[in-house]
Amino acid sequence: MKSLQLDVQLFLLGAIIAVAACASGCERQETKETIVDVDTPNGGIEIQRDENGGDVTVKVGE
Repeated sequence: MKSLQLDVQLFLLGAIIAVAACASGCERQETKETIVDVDTPNGGIEIQRDENGGDVTVKVGE
């Protein structure tokens, strides 16, 4: 009887850990997507779009 109780408790503990792991998921660290990245001898240009808000950022290097 005690063995069955222990097995049920371990199963429930494992289920709780699995649910917590699935609920937390994987979060993306970077929310910007690079659309254009061009390097030239005179500099470069990089255009990024924010995946959450859709804002566009343009960086020009010299």
